[in-house]
Amino acid sequence: MYSAYAPFGMQTHHTRDVVGNEKMKIITIILSVIILTVGCRSTKINESNDFGVESIPMEIKRNIAIIELENSIGAIFPKDYQPKFNKDRLTNRFTPTEEEIRNAEIEISNQYLESDRRFIHNQVYERTDEVYENQEIDKDKEFETLMKQPTMEAKKCIKFDRQYIGFVENEQKILLVNFINLNKDKYKQEQILTNEFIIGFGDWFERNTRMKEYNLETKRLNNFGWSHL
Repeated sequence: MYSAYAPFGMQTHHTRDVVGNEKMKIITIILSVIILTVGCRSTKINESNDFGVESIPMEIKRNIAIIELENSIGAIFPKDYQPKFNKDRLTNRFTPTEEEIRNAEIEISNQYLESDRRFIHNQVYERTDEVYENQEIDKDKEFETLMKQPTMEAKKCIKFDRQYIGFVENEQKILLVNFINLNKDKYKQEQILTNEFIIGFGDWFERNTRMKEYNLETKRLNNFGWSHL
């Protein structure tokens, strides 16, 4: 899965291809890439018509650790779990410790909005021609508009459940953090988080999931796939 609802951060490649000539379409597409709608509906994952999750083998499920966070729960995936997306980048794996997760979560909460700000700034000010094509825009106004929803989201991100994957890149340990809004879901959160790695295409995923990456060495949070920002 590398577009539409592949991990956040990679989706602008898809956005660049499908963005229309109407300004409203552009805004809608960018927002669907960079935000998780806070007031999401209570649709169950397996009721989505655009269903797309990764099943986890039983032997790996047994090694998934569940930890209680401040207002949510997290699932730590072991290093022997092999994701079916971004295989090249996620080849060199490690199992994050609970201590690493808890220390990282302090910075993740503090940097959540800033990571979106950098991403939106990049799209509006630096990749304008790729994202907006021939549309003339007021960049300052566009930036302000696109920041409204992430600002609301950041205030509630502490309530989103997480899935963690650890990988090594350039000799640096990085956490892939998958945020999932399951607060209104009728299923048990722990069961969902450990039965499948939640990633896919379609409306449910755009509304309820979000991927970021946190570098344990530099202590910096970015949208997944945009570590250079």
